[in-house]
Amino acid sequence: MAFVDESYVVPEVAHGARTFYIATAYVSPVRLHQPVRDDLGSIVGGSYWHTSEAHAAGDAETIHELCRYLAAAEEDEAFLLAVQSPIEDAPGGDELAREACLTALLGNLHEGQLTPRPSLVVAEERRHQGQRARDLRTIKTMRQAQVIGQMQVTFTSPSVEPLLWVPDIVAFAQSHLERGSDAGYAVPLAPLLRVVPVEKSNPR
Repeated sequence: MAFVDESYVVPEVAHGARTFYIATAYVSPVRLHQPVRDDLGSIVGGSYWHTSEAHAAGDAETIHELCRYLAAAEEDEAFLLAVQSPIEDAPGGDELAREACLTALLGNLHEGQLTPRPSLVVAEERRHQGQRARDLRTIKTMRQAQVIGQMQVTFTSPSVEPLLWVPDIVAFAQSHLERGSDAGYAVPLAPLLRVVPVEKSNPR
């Protein structure tokens, strides 16, 4: 199975800084799902986690511990990144970047280029109905174009599936690297990250 989340800096909040969109997939065999859920809960000390909130609250220590834990992954675990930068500074540019990254990431998973093809992809469900509807259209378009074949894709909340914490952590760590941050979150993960090429999105 694969678990997918994102991180980004969009033009409207960048204030002249570099913009980017990152989609991240954590690929994991079923035998590891419950052990990893248990370990994550033990490290964060509870059943709730959001990396950007923890960073804003000054809990860098836990983020570093989580990154070190993930860096000790087994051979059949994998972390994939699809990055587009910059994001088009135009209406809907962020959504086009998301579509481009998801298309590249899920297409790569389906083709099994970097990991065995997962039977199921679980992605974080976005907050607003319009965003959720757009994601469903994106998946439909990919399926019609035979980008993902019959690979199943579903959306849910990290409060329901803690394994979504993993791509959240990885995407957040990579986003700090993209911003030129010296926090060092991505350092232990860097040797494990596999980058998927992304075709540049075009305004519609």
